[in-house]
This record gives sequence, structure tokens and C-alpha cells, in this order.
Amino acid sequence: MSIFPYLPPARPFLLDGAMGTELMAILPIPERCPETANIEHPEAVQAVHRDYFAAGADAVSTNTFGGSPLKLEAAGLGSRAKEINAAAARLAVSVRPPGKYVAGEIGPTGKFLKPQGPCGEDEFEAGFALQAEGLAEGGADFILIETMFDLREALCAVRGARRGAPGLPVLATLTFNRGKRGFFTLMGDGLEKCTRAFEDADLPAFGANCTLSSGDMADLIAAWKPLTSVPLIAQANAGKPDLSSGRVVYSQGEDAYMAEIPRLIAGGARIIGGCCGTTPRYIQRMAALIGAA
Repeated sequence: MSIFPYLPPARPFLLDGAMGTELMAILPIPERCPETANIEHPEAVQAVHRDYFAAGADAVSTNTFGGSPLKLEAAGLGSRAKEINAAAARLAVSVRPPGKYVAGEIGPTGKFLKPQGPCGEDEFEAGFALQAEGLAEGGADFILIETMFDLREALCAVRGARRGAPGLPVLATLTFNRGKRGFFTLMGDGLEKCTRAFEDADLPAFGANCTLSSGDMADLIAAWKPLTSVPLIAQANAGKPDLSSGRVVYSQGEDAYMAEIPRLIAGGARIIGGCCGTTPRYIQRMAALIGAA
């Protein structure tokens, strides 16, 4: 089993937090999709990356969560997917301090594979390959596949990323819901099934992000750790989102979120960070907690 080459031996590797909410706080006008900021408002994207690096993140993720051609088609930008991804990676690289890294982020297409939807695995894989090619061209250090609700799509992304960026490590995270029977993706993929698939794909690290609060994520990692020796990734939401006075707020405050991070690490998470609702302040506090500040 390969090992993620950037993993510090004495502490967890620290990723960044949310990108979209930070961009919305900076940009003067609503965007067609967040990825257009890589072309139209590069200074805003750079500012978010700088804030996360200054907070102590070992790596920041490119502004390309919706950067696959299939996802960008909704904004009329499918044909510019490689350009947009390369631009995003260059922006992150341009503000990367020495000894830090850039994760080329790949998110879900928002579509379903057959028979639930219209798309085939080959179509998904080709789109992810093009996205990864752009991220590699822009200088990303590794590929981070995130927020996949279908294990099949995640594996398409792994194959596509390796095809488009053959020299880069590829990591993957799924998003899980908590139910009476434990943790499962929207498509019913459980921890044991995901472990077997990701280990068979020889991923150097894998795990979960989004959906769950830090407490639920700590419980998930504790349940997952006995199933694998591969480093686990955990990026929790700041609780559940809600709309208040026209803005999105999250149910888990900063102190409550941070209170669960020691248990998350003790349970086996080796790569940590934040997801929706988290800010550079969350990452700063995590950095101090793990000795990365």
C-alpha cells in the first residue's frame, strides 16, 4: 500500500476549510458559479488561499469543486474546463509558501450514473481526466476527490485523475449520512464496502468530508479506523446549514466544533481540515491544537 508522501510523522496533515462561503464574503457580485472567479476575480481566490495558509494549513484546495466539464456545462463553460482548472491551480500555487502544498480539488458532477441517471462511467472518467489534466498543468501537488455520494463515481474520479495527472497522488473522500444502521452514502455504500474498494484502488489516503458535524465525524472515524491501516481523512461541516436573515448559518459553533477535534484525531484521522461553514479561524485553532501553527 502506497503512503501519502506529504504526511508528517508526528502530527496530522492539515487541509483548509470552506472556499465558497469565504469567496462570497469577498466578491462584489454573485457569480454564475464559484469556478468563474478563477478567471474573473483571481485576486479574491488568492486572498482566500492566503488566509488559509496564514492560518496554518499544510495544503489548500483549488477553487474547482464544480470544475468537471459536466458540472461546468450548466454555466455554459464545459468547453473551458481544462483552462479553468489550470487557472485555479496556478492561483493557489502563486501564493503557496515554501513547504506548503496545493490540492487539486475534484467534486461530484451532480449527475447520476446509469441506471439511476443518464451517464455512463466512461463519460464521467473522461471528464475527470480532463479536469485533472488542467490541475496538473497548473501545478497542483496532489489530487483530492471530495464530497462523493456514490462510490462508483468516486472510483471513476480516481481512474480519471490518474489518467489525466499520472504523476500525482490521488486521495478521495465520500460524504456519509448517519442512520440507525451506521454510516452510509446516499447510494447506500457502507464503510466496509468503501474500504475494500479504495484499498483495491491503492489509494494512499481516503476518508470522509461534508454533511456531518465534527462530533458525528469523530464517531465515523472511530468506526472506520479498525477496518483499515490506510491514513484516514476527515473534514467535517460546522453542523447543519440554515437560512437566517438572508444568509446561510451553521448549527455548530466554533467552540463546539473544536471540542471534538481531539477525539477525531484520537480515533484515527491523520489528515484533517474543515468543510462547509468552517473558516480560516477554525483552521488556525486546529493548527494550534496539532502543533502546526
